[in-house]
Amino acid sequence: MTERNPESMGESNRVLTVENLTVQYGGVPAVDGISFHVDAGELVGVIGPNGAGKSSTLLALVNAVRSSSQRLELSGASIAGKAPEYVARHGLALVTEGHHIFGELSVVDNLKLGRVARSSAAGLEEDMEWILGLFPILREFHSRSAGLLSGGQQQQLAIARALISSPQLLVLDEPSLGLSPTAVDTVFAAIEAVRQRGVAVLLVEQRAQQAVAAADRTHVLSEGRVTMTLTPSDASNSELLTKAYLGS
Repeated sequence: MTERNPESMGESNRVLTVENLTVQYGGVPAVDGISFHVDAGELVGVIGPNGAGKSSTLLALVNAVRSSSQRLELSGASIAGKAPEYVARHGLALVTEGHHIFGELSVVDNLKLGRVARSSAAGLEEDMEWILGLFPILREFHSRSAGLLSGGQQQQLAIARALISSPQLLVLDEPSLGLSPTAVDTVFAAIEAVRQRGVAVLLVEQRAQQAVAAADRTHVLSEGRVTMTLTPSDASNSELLTKAYLGS
């Protein structure tokens, strides 16, 4: 487990640097020149209404959509224009909305797919034990077809598969969407354990209050721009959250 000292945070342990990121669809900006960063062991949230540009931002990080930027760096190295496979192998793991597990494969075979993006086999067994400790249900159902898991269990599997790659940055797009309260609690507890391990986390989340409370800071997107940045102390301010999330 990595201890974090906020006073020592800076460029030396910056995992993600985004400056002036723009994404356009048919000439219409979905992301309009946003800038932010994530340091090692930090959890940074992104919230906002539908159509604000949240998912487009995440897809731009792995170059799954065309974008432009002044800087797009992972641990100081440019990933602008690199293939998604390159970005994954260099330490960015993206868990997209909707799980995207392979239902016909077993739980354990889904987990094995996470090894593809892993830069080294060193420490794999230890990482697997740690991950199964986060999500014990995956150990219990290791031989079950992934398609037979509940929605919450599939989300746990998707996050676990991403963690098998031993990422520097874990990026999550709406991980609580459609989950039961118990499953949501499991996912958020795992996210906290991941950041305490020293992994940077970027979280797009619909549950504004929970995201703001959990994150070191939370950026609010509206019409492709960052309109405000919230801290955990803002989580109990319902008026501010309503304004931030609904734009009213």
